[in-house]
Amino acid sequence: MAKTKAKSQVKVKPLGSRVLVKEIRPEEEKGGIVLPEDVEIDRDFVQAEVVALGTDEEKIKVKVGDKVLVDSFKGKKIEIDDEEYLIVQANDIVALLE
Repeated sequence: MAKTKAKSQVKVKPLGSRVLVKEIRPEEEKGGIVLPEDVEIDRDFVQAEVVALGTDEEKIKVKVGDKVLVDSFKGKKIEIDDEEYLIVQANDIVALLE
């Protein structure tokens, strides 16, 4: 029986108008080519899911669980429980994906 990994609660609360996001990496690119995870693709934006909001929640226009586009040249990468996240300023989120 395969183990399924339950979605764990991240115990990080960004300060100010910062947002904690987790990048959404598509496993397969157009054309059916599967790229290994260690291949970096030059992109101006990355798709991500909002994981936690900063303490200035009233100034932040997204909510936890939203799918967003983030400027790929902004933010700081951090690792929590062997998972990689980005902490970005709320104004570095350029679009809400529907």
